[in-house]
Amino acid sequence: MSGLSGIDCGINMVDDAIIDKKGRVVIPRDLRVRLSLSEGKRVRLLVDEERVIMTKRVSPDEFVREMEGCVKEGSRIPKINPLDVKRIWETA
Repeated sequence: MSGLSGIDCGINMVDDAIIDKKGRVVIPRDLRVRLSLSEGKRVRLLVDEERVIMTKRVSPDEFVREMEGCVKEGSRIPKINPLDVKRIWETA
């Protein structure tokens, strides 16, 4: 475990992983099970300064469901039909 394992800052620390010569990193089994990640699943990698953050990829349908109700009546943010967002997402 990392030397920071005793610090609780909302991050679960796990053993270090090794990058192989093809650039692959093995995600420990318990994390794959916990996050429902299986062979062939796609993930999104984000770079935050000097950190790489891996997140489960969200489908267009999940995105639309999660965003419903985020823009309130009277908001200065223009309204857009969630299905239009889905179509844009699918062609990107």
